Amino acid sequence: MNITLAIGLLLLAGAAGGKLARIVNLPSVTGNLVAGILIGPSVFRLVDYNVVDQMAPINELALGVIALSIGAELHWRTIQSLVADAAKVFIVEALLTCFLVFGFLALMGLPLSYALVLGIISIATAPGAIIACLRETPVSGNFSRVLLAVVALDNLLAIVLFGVVISFLEVGMAAGPEAANNAAILRAAFDIGVSVLLGIFSGFFLFATARWANSDNRILVSVLGAIMVTVGLANLWEVPALLAAIVAGAFYVNVSRKPQRISRSLLKVEDAILLAFLTLAGVKLDLAALPAVGQIGLIYIAARFIAKLLGSRLGTAFTGFPMSWKHNLGRALTPQAGVAIGLAIIAEQKSVFEPGSIMPVVLAAVVVFELVGPLMVRKALCDVGDAQQKEE
Repeated sequence: MNITLAIGLLLLAGAAGGKLARIVNLPSVTGNLVAGILIGPSVFRLVDYNVVDQMAPINELALGVIALSIGAELHWRTIQSLVADAAKVFIVEALLTCFLVFGFLALMGLPLSYALVLGIISIATAPGAIIACLRETPVSGNFSRVLLAVVALDNLLAIVLFGVVISFLEVGMAAGPEAANNAAILRAAFDIGVSVLLGIFSGFFLFATARWANSDNRILVSVLGAIMVTVGLANLWEVPALLAAIVAGAFYVNVSRKPQRISRSLLKVEDAILLAFLTLAGVKLDLAALPAVGQIGLIYIAARFIAKLLGSRLGTAFTGFPMSWKHNLGRALTPQAGVAIGLAIIAEQKSVFEPGSIMPVVLAAVVVFELVGPLMVRKALCDVGDAQQKEE
C-alpha cells in the first residue's frame, strides 16, 4: 500500500469511528482509536507496519501542535493563582506513580534498572487524548488549565528523569557511579537548556509572525512550519521536542498582545490533525502484546492506575480546589500513549536493556489506557461541568 492511500484510509476510518462513537454517546477519541485498531495490523491489516513508519511526520506534527497548544494555555496572568496548587498535585501524583510502579515491579523480582525506567515512563500522560476530549466536552473555569498544566509537568518530569537515569546507567557501566552521576546531570542540564532556548527562539518567531500578519489565515502556514522546524531540530539534536514546543507556546502567549491569534489559526486544522494522530495511535496498538506481558504488565497497569487516582486525590487535599476537581482530576490523568512509547523505544536502543524487554509492557499499558482513559476523561469533564452548573 502506498502512503497516500494509507493516509486517506486513516482519515476516513478515524472520522467514521468518531461519528459512530458520538452516536452511542462515547468520546470521539475512543472511536478514532478503535477505528485505527480495526484497519491496522492487529485486525484487518489494511494498513501495515511499513506504511505506519512512513507516517511518522504526522505523529511529530501532531505532538508539536498538541504541545504548542498546552503551552499556549499557560498565560501567566491567568494561571498565576493556580500554579502553586497545580504544582502540589503534580508533585504528589507524579512521585507516587513512579514509586508505586517501581516498588511493585521490584517486589516482583524485576531488575532495579528495568523497574526504575518503567516507573519513570509510568509518569507520562497522553496530552492528545485529553485535548481531544476537552475540545468535545469543554468545561468553564480553570479546571482545563490545571489539567493541562499537570499533564505538561508530568511529561516534562518523565523526560528529564528518563534522560538522567539512562545517562547514569550508560556511563555507570563504563566509568563507575561517580562519573555516571556527574555525566547524567550535565547531559540532562544541557539537553533541557538547548530545548528551552529552541522553544524561546520558536516562540519569538511566532510572536513576530503574529504581529506583522494581517489575518489569522496568513499565519497558519508559518505556525505549522515553525512547529515542524522546532520538532525537527529537537529530534536532530536529541533534545526534548515536547519541552521545546511547550516553551514556544508559553513564550508566545505571554509576550504577545494578541495571545489568541495562534490558537485561532490552529483551530482550522487542529481537529483533522488530532483525528489523524489518534487514529494512527490506534493503528500502532498491537493487541497481541496484551497476553504476552503477563504479571509484569498487569502490575504496571494496576499500579499506575491506582497511583494516578490516589496521588491526585492526595495532592488536591493540600489545595483549595472545588470538591468536584478533587474527585475528578485523577481520572483525567489516566491516558498514556505517545510520550511513553517514545521513551520505551529510546530505552530499548540502549545497551543497558535487552531488546523487547520494555516495549511489550508499555504497549500493553497503552492499549488499556488509551481505550479506557478517554472514557474516564469524558466522565471527569462531565462531572466537573455538572457540579459547576449546580453551583451557578
